Amino acid sequence: MRFQSKSNIADGSYVPIKLNHDFPVSEPDFNVRSSEPAIKPHIHDCLEIGYCYDGSGVFIIEDKILPFKKGDAVLINNREVHITAANPGGMTSWGFINIDQIALLSAYAGPEERCLEADSLCGSNFDNIINCDRYPEICGIIKTIIEETAHRPKGYKSMVRSLVWSLMIKLHRITADLQPEPAVPQLHENLKRITPALEYIAENFSKSISMKKLASLCHSSESNFRKLFHKAVGCAPQVYIRKLRMKAAAVLLRNSSRSVLDIAISSGYATLSNFNRQFLDFYSVSPTEWRKNKTEPVRVHENKN
Repeated sequence: MRFQSKSNIADGSYVPIKLNHDFPVSEPDFNVRSSEPAIKPHIHDCLEIGYCYDGSGVFIIEDKILPFKKGDAVLINNREVHITAANPGGMTSWGFINIDQIALLSAYAGPEERCLEADSLCGSNFDNIINCDRYPEICGIIKTIIEETAHRPKGYKSMVRSLVWSLMIKLHRITADLQPEPAVPQLHENLKRITPALEYIAENFSKSISMKKLASLCHSSESNFRKLFHKAVGCAPQVYIRKLRMKAAAVLLRNSSRSVLDIAISSGYATLSNFNRQFLDFYSVSPTEWRKNKTEPVRVHENKN
């Protein structure tokens, strides 16, 4: 297990990772997580990569809600607060590892090397979840890095160095068109103020959630809580909850054989008709059509009000 897995992570904590100076790569953390996250929202001081061995769910990274499935990978740098949860009633199996890629490779890099930086791999335009259908090679590299470090075959350190370098180059190639976003220290402070609410939503989005409960968790009045929440994630609490439910339902439709009714109920909807109506409004297709459509992207209506 890596360092933070057994830590008592407080609200929106900064969690430093202890890495060896000679080979700054943590021991892999293989774990199974349920819909009730055992680790609270947190942020690290180095790069974190992970591979999903089984299950599906959502990552909440800053103001982004990102669904994942078996075979996907994740990359989170040292600037984004994050938490993960399985879909309601489900479990996910992950392998995670932390890396200081600059310390690991700087001795081998020339003065013009730019691919080792990870500051640009974040922000609202960066998708931290690496889709295995679209980028199977990158997901495979992350999986191999984790397993090389776990099993330590002969020459594994050299292998990990070469794989990390390849990973960083490929990541920068697929994100070359993204505009880097400056760090916003105030964003972390805003998120920290509503972290108890975000954690509660992640654990209970399949149930009825009252604004009074969320406000009380943040020691705030309802009116002030709504303002704080909008300031932190860019939308109202009700819109955020709906977005989370829709994305959790969408990944279940594509990656499970559960009935649409079962998925609707587990996603927080009391009736199938209401779920169908909300899903159609959000994704512009019905749940059944979404399930049939395995490849074509569908426009999502993400109301920011």
